Amino acid sequence: MNTEIYVEAALVETQRDRFIGGIGFIALDDSACIKNENWEYFGYTSNKLELELSALAFGLKHASDGDIIYSSSDYCVDGFNDWLAGWKRRDWRKANKKPITNEDLWRLVDKLSANKHIEVKKADNRLAGKHAAYRYALAAANRQL
Repeated sequence: MNTEIYVEAALVETQRDRFIGGIGFIALDDSACIKNENWEYFGYTSNKLELELSALAFGLKHASDGDIIYSSSDYCVDGFNDWLAGWKRRDWRKANKKPITNEDLWRLVDKLSANKHIEVKKADNRLAGKHAAYRYALAAANRQL
């Protein structure tokens, strides 16, 4: 039984021109019913990619072998499926030998996925799980949860 997991990130600007964020997580069972849900608040942050990658790691913490994680972040989907293996081979460096961005989080993603067969796919805008996960992320960023 595979679970569909949706992860999203939301970034909100404060009155002091700083950014805070939240991540949301929704897991749906085979009947498309919510199996699990969670969220996390992030204090001041300036990097949307870091927030999206944190959401992916959050999803991986909750994922089991065979689950599918959906993310609207091209950075996360492409990084997990296309770039991660090459970065590891090159000692966490890009093809141009420069260090990768958010190396600590990519190492965490690698560690969390090491003993599981997890698919990471691009979330379609029409998917209800994507919208629910985003609502959690936005509510968490606004400290409404």
